[in-house]
Amino acid sequence: MLLISVLHHYILWHYGRAFGEILHLYKNFFWFIAHFFSLKQLFRSFFAPFKRITAHRGETFSLEDLAGFVVINLISRIIGFILRLIIILIGIATLLLLTIALLLTYTAWVCAPILITGCLFYGIALLF
Repeated sequence: MLLISVLHHYILWHYGRAFGEILHLYKNFFWFIAHFFSLKQLFRSFFAPFKRITAHRGETFSLEDLAGFVVINLISRIIGFILRLIIILIGIATLLLLTIALLLTYTAWVCAPILITGCLFYGIALLF
């Protein structure tokens, strides 16, 4: 009778509460990755200059100063855009891999007791 009670509680935990705990772990990892790559801040400052490197215009009107101002600021923003885009794509790919890992974990979690039981009976059958 004790074995049936333990088995009952194990099945309730394995197919009930454990799913919520795995999802809680997934949420923690998701939060960590999103904050590790600073995805929210990178999206907010997507077109900001790289390391705030900008040129300032002179007091007088000169086409050379204006061209230098535009070119330096444009290059700085393009470099910032490219670097932020790369980091954002790496962060999103990591989140996608985490989601795939969650699905694989759920699949393995559902199949684990069946596979373990099957392997146990197969091993016993091989003994005889």
